[in-house]
Amino acid sequence: MKKVKSVTSFALALIFAGSIGIRCTNVQATEILFGNSVEVASKESKLTGADIVAYAKKLTGIPYKSGGTTKAGFDCSGFTMHVFSNFNITLPRTAESQTSKGTVVSKANLRIGDLVFFGSVISHVGIYVGDGNFIHSPKPGSSVKIAELKYMPNYNTARRIL
Repeated sequence: MKKVKSVTSFALALIFAGSIGIRCTNVQATEILFGNSVEVASKESKLTGADIVAYAKKLTGIPYKSGGTTKAGFDCSGFTMHVFSNFNITLPRTAESQTSKGTVVSKANLRIGDLVFFGSVISHVGIYVGDGNFIHSPKPGSSVKIAELKYMPNYNTARRIL
């Protein structure tokens, strides 16, 4: 009799289990929660020249410092190196060596975020911000600021990093 009850119970359990519908659905997370904040995951995050310039503008007013590469003070190439490193892009230390990166761009085809170089022998660099202007760390006694390209002597070349 015990065997019959066990078999019957088992059979009823199988019938009951078979009557429950289980449905699987594939889902993709669009939000990841961390504590009280929400970060939305994007399928593709693409860095733009506008991102570069927006960060560079936040550094306006930081004083020129010979050999400087930090927010305590920048020289021209230390400034561009710092800005791009904020986006995990490595540039060489000097203005002249930074011309080895990216692709050559004519002055007529400058885009926001392009590096612009000056001097018959490259001696200065800045970042094009649009409308004929660029941002740079110009010289001792000055600070990071936006200037017009047309007033900067000895424009030499430009490079597009992005």
